[in-house]
Formats: sequence, structure tokens, C-alpha cells
Amino acid sequence: MLRLNQLKLWSFLQTHLSEEINKKLLDQLYLYAKKSMPALLVLTGIVTFFMSDCVPGYLLYPWFFASLGIISNRIYDTYYYLKHDCSSKQYTKWYNRFAYKAFFTAFLWGSAPLIFLPYTESPSLYLFTSMLILGLSGGAMNSLSPDRRIATIYLMILLLPLGFYFLFQGTGIGTVSFFLIVLYLVILFSVNQNASISLIETYQKEEDLTQAKKALFSKQDELNSLFQQTPIGGFYFDLDLRIVDCNAALLKMLNSTSEELIGFDLNSMKDKRPLEVIKKSLIDGVQVYHGPYISLKGIELWIEAKCSPLMNNEGELIGGIVLLENKTKEKAANDELQYMARHDELTSLHNRRSFKEYMFSLANETLHKTHYSILFYLDLNQFKQINDSLGHGVGDQLLILVSHRLKALAGAENFLSRLGGDEFTMIIPFCATTDEEAHQVSERFAEKIQKLFTDAFMINELHLSIKSSIGIVIIEPGTTNIEELIRYADISMYQAKREGSKGFSYYNSELDDQRKALFQLQHELNQAIANGEFQLYYQPIVNIRDNTLRATEALLRWNHPSNVQMAPSTFIDLAIESGLIDDIGWWVIEHVCQQISEWKQQGKYHLKYVSINVNAKQLQRYGFIERFFEVLDQYRIKPNEIKLEITERSLIDNFQQTNDVIRELQDQGVKCAIDDFGTGYSSLSYLQRLSFSVLKIDREFIQDILINREDRFLVESIIMIAKRFGYHIVVEGIETEEQKELIQKMDPTISYQGYLFSPPLSAETLEENFLNLIKEK
Repeated sequence: MLRLNQLKLWSFLQTHLSEEINKKLLDQLYLYAKKSMPALLVLTGIVTFFMSDCVPGYLLYPWFFASLGIISNRIYDTYYYLKHDCSSKQYTKWYNRFAYKAFFTAFLWGSAPLIFLPYTESPSLYLFTSMLILGLSGGAMNSLSPDRRIATIYLMILLLPLGFYFLFQGTGIGTVSFFLIVLYLVILFSVNQNASISLIETYQKEEDLTQAKKALFSKQDELNSLFQQTPIGGFYFDLDLRIVDCNAALLKMLNSTSEELIGFDLNSMKDKRPLEVIKKSLIDGVQVYHGPYISLKGIELWIEAKCSPLMNNEGELIGGIVLLENKTKEKAANDELQYMARHDELTSLHNRRSFKEYMFSLANETLHKTHYSILFYLDLNQFKQINDSLGHGVGDQLLILVSHRLKALAGAENFLSRLGGDEFTMIIPFCATTDEEAHQVSERFAEKIQKLFTDAFMINELHLSIKSSIGIVIIEPGTTNIEELIRYADISMYQAKREGSKGFSYYNSELDDQRKALFQLQHELNQAIANGEFQLYYQPIVNIRDNTLRATEALLRWNHPSNVQMAPSTFIDLAIESGLIDDIGWWVIEHVCQQISEWKQQGKYHLKYVSINVNAKQLQRYGFIERFFEVLDQYRIKPNEIKLEITERSLIDNFQQTNDVIRELQDQGVKCAIDDFGTGYSSLSYLQRLSFSVLKIDREFIQDILINREDRFLVESIIMIAKRFGYHIVVEGIETEEQKELIQKMDPTISYQGYLFSPPLSAETLEENFLNLIKEK
């Protein structure tokens, strides 16, 4: 309703319509004029002919020539306008020309009754003139219907003069005729209005339809452009599974042309893996295919294809659309990431994660229910020394060479991995049906692994000879606790490393019990200092010639909560492994200094020094020297009253750095001793390079010295060379008079300690048995 009212208003004002509709309406006016003007021209001649006998010439001929001129001019305008298809920019000009000339034509014909009827006596001419004007108004109503404004003014100019002529006759018939003309005029207005509205609505609908088509075409162009320019490959297909259209991205992806693909029957694809997904999408809606695809040109791709049904406006299925993304690079990158996540970067072997995954998959295999498998856990001996002394570059090259030999042995049927550091695992799956057979297979294979290390490894012209320690776990059928199996392998490997002789060791429950006991011991060791469980014992060091007390060695004992007193050999390795060695070492140093301070205050200190065992790792800690002298200053201990003993084994592992610290200590008055000399298999040439003052010969060489000539010769050699370099000699472990006499014959100036003179004593017992006696003398 609102739209109809708007149209009525527009049809009157003619200014709120679009330029396109206004132009169409003006075109229609000129088209109607083209048809009506010639007829009007002929009618002008006919009227002039009939009126020439009764109407004076001075009135008739001016009217005739004026009518002839305006009609001819309008005919010319009409043909010119229609021929040249004047643009919308000239609309106002041509609209005004048409309107003014139409109004002038209406004026000439509207004045005809006023000119002709006063001179017409014939009723027939009178009627002819009246009917002529009424007929012209009817024709004008049709020809001017495109523009209600022109039509309204035109009809009023044309009909009102005739009506007023009748009205001014002063007769009843004249008055009735006037009102009939007015009524007729109103009817014409109404008819013209409806015709005008109908025509405008028609043009409006045409314009709306045109705009809709333009918008649709624009949308189609936009969608087609988007489809063609999208970086994702795509194609449409019909219900016969023939490709209707495809975009440039698809052509590039498949290295094909539009001629090859458009019209192609999908049923004839060589690689039919995506075909079922495409067909299913027509029935069940959107489907996705993710996987490999080989194109018509043989290009191997990894694609993600999203397939959707395609409907028309009525909701009828007309085909489908497929969007393809090339995931080949993404798949390759993901495969590489997966490879890196499951392989060792250095050796390219499977890593710990991949090893665990394989173990879990092995446990789920059907053969695992009836067959034995074997797990080998390898560790390289001496690898740490090689890594520390020759550098990580040589260590890495060694690991790579080892992995190559292991890989050649493992082959494709066995699983090889590097867990980290110098630890490797190898699994022989489903190799036996009995425990005996599994042990036979494992021993044969362990020997093959050991043979891999027979030949030296060549790295940078270095010949590196290493061995391996192998832990072996027989995986029984049906075993599912993979974590426990890995733990068993680790335990058996460390057992093989400790035993050393055979090179490999099988897991058994006793090993596990030992491991758990060590773990418990380490846990208890953490609390030993806080609980006051450590105690110092002192073993005298005396002159071998007259048993004169020279010094004493402070020895640590652990009063374990189980009421067992433990020597350092039981727990010192645990302390080093757990990092407690520093705390224990400082506890010993501080308590020794405290004890010396107490003996001094009591006047009982008659010793040259007290020796303290210190691990080389503690010496290398940052700030050791500064802290050591702070403790000495705190208890007013002179540097020469403390002697630090370092075992030969720990010294060799960290020779240069340890020797630098010892030299600095010696420069400040602290003497150091080599403890357990001879057990570390170091060269005697080390004695010349070391900044030590005391050398202690280990008890291992004293035990059999009376019966073993080699031990006797070795001890004599060590004493001779050490004396030459200015060392004072202390022999440990003398337990019999015979041992003492033999050593004394070698050199009567040395000192000794051992159970022959005294076992290690508590501070109180040492005072009572020795220190107090020295004071009394």
C-alpha cells in the first residue's frame, strides 16, 4: 500500500523516480507521439476543409497554419529524439520540449470550439466539433499516459474551453453538457492515473529485475572469481560424477589443463581411494578424505578433500563440490617431526621414546604369549674418560661408529636404540620357545656384541679401544610390566659393569634386592649428618724404627641405625653418586679441626699432623681453598697441622685440575698425601709431576709381601723412586712383626700404620692410650 502511494506521488512529480525510469517514460511519450502526430496532422486538414465554408478565413487559416506548424515540429522532434537516442543527461531538455509543445497543441485544439462553434449553424458540424474534441481527449489520455502531469494539464487545456462554452450558452442543455464534460475529465484523470501507475510499476519491476539480475550476475562473477582465485583446489561435479568446472589451483596442483579435467568422469580415476568418500557425500552430506592420492599424471600427493553435496534453489540435489588441499609438504614435515621425536639426533637410531613404544607393542603381539624375547642393555666402558680427556667431538664420533657396528649386527629383524649418553639397547623378539633356548641365544648374541669391540675405533688418527658392559633380560611369554623390564635391564647392566670379568650379566632378583638395599642406604645416608650418626676414629702413624707416634689419620665411621658400624668403603661411592660427598667431607674437616683445637686447649696435642681423606671432586669445587682456610682460622689450626689425603684413583680421573689445587695448597703450607698408591695403575712418572709431600703405599701390596716376590719388588721400587723425589713414605696395613721387619729393612726412615701397632681408635681412646702417655713423659 505504501509503495502504491509512493508511485502515485512519483507519477505526479516525476522527480523521485530513477533516471532510468524517467528516461523510459519519456521514450514512451515520443513513441506514442510518433503514432498519433501524423493522424493529428491529417485530422487538422479535415477539420479545416469542413469548416472552410462557415468559419471566416482570418480565423480558420491562422489556426490551421499554427496547428500545422506545431504538429510538424513535434513530428520532427519525435523522429530526431528516437533516432539519436538522446542520453539521460538531456532528459530535462527533451522533456520540457515535449511538454510545452504538447500544451501548445492542446491550446490550439482546445480553442477550436471557441473559434468554430459560433459560426456553425449546422447541427451536424456542431456535433462533429464537440465529438472531435472529446475524441482527441480520449486519444491524448492514452498517448500521454506515461506522464500524468502532462496528461492532466493537456486534458484540462483541451476540454475546459468546450465545457465553459456550453456553460456560457445559458441553456439547460449547455449547463448539463458542462458538467458532463467535467465528469468526463475526471474519468480521464482516473483512467490516466491508473495507466500511468501501471506503466511505472511495470518499469519499476523491470528495473528491480534488472538490478536483481545485475546483483545476481555480480554475485556469480564474484563467486566464480573467488572460486577461481582461491588457493585451495576445487571442482564441481554433476550427478553422473562428471566434473563441470574446476579452478586454477586444482589445475596447478594436479599439473593438468581444464580441457583434461572438465567433463572427466570421476569413476574412471586410476586412484579410487577418494571416490567412495565423494559418492558418500551425495548421500550423507559433508565427508572428508585425508590420505595419499596419485593424480592422472602420476604425481604422488597427500591431500585433504572436503566433499559436499550441491543443491539448487528448490533444494534438489544437482551434484557436489570438492575442495582439495595439498598436504604433501605438511605431511612430510609432520613425518620428519615424528621421526625426530622417535630417533636419536646423533646416531639416527631409535631413541628412548621409540624404545618404550616398541616394548609396549611387543607385549601386545600374539607371539608374545608363547615366545621368549631378549633385551640387551649396553653401556660403553671408559667412555667418560674418553669424553673428558679427548673432548665431546671425539666422544660423539665414537658413539656414531659404535652405532654403525651395532646396526650391522642387529639387521632389520632386531630393534636397536640409543637411550642416551653411551647406553644402547637391542631387542631380539620372539627368538625362543623355552627358557633354555633363550639363554643359549642370548649368550651367543652377547658374544657377537662383545666381538664388535675387538677392533679399535679410528677417530682423527686415534686408535680407541673400548669394551662394553651388557645387561641381559630374558623376557618371558606374557610379561606385560614393561617399566619393570627396563629397570631389570638397567640393574643387570650395572652388575655387569661392577663384575667386569665376563662382560655381561643376567638379571636376577638378588640384583634387584641389592639395588633396593643401596637405594635405602642412600636414603639413610641423606639423614646421617643431621642425625649425628657419623663418628671419627683415629689410627696412629708411627716411625717404623722405634714406633714413635708421628701423626694420625682421621677415619670416618657411620653408626648406622641398624647398630652396624660402616666403614667408608661401604658408602663412599653412594656419597659421590648422590652428591653428598661435599657435605660429608666438610663435616670431617670441621670436626677434625675442632678435635685438634680441643687437644691443644687441653695440652694433649703432640702430633706433627692429622691426615684427612678428601675426594678429588671436592677439591675441584669452586671456593674450596677459601673455605678450607676459613675453617683453619676459625679453630686456630696451622696449615702444617693438617695433611690432606687424596686417593690415586680419584686423582688420575681429574689429574691436572686436582694437581693445580694441591700446588696452591702447598704454597700456603698445607701438605698433601697420595693415598692407596699403586691401586690406580698410574705410571710412576706421575710422582715427578705431583705436588705432594707424602706417599702412602696401599695395604694390598703388604698383605702378601712375605710370599709374593712381585709385591715385594714393587714396594721396593715405589719406596726408592718416591724417596728420590723427596716423598715421605707411609706404609698402610702392617699387621705382623714379619711384615714390619721386612719393610724396615727396605728403608728404616719410613712410617707405617696398621693393626700391629693400633687399630683405628675413638678420640677418647687415642687420648687415653697415647696422647696422655706422651704428656706424662
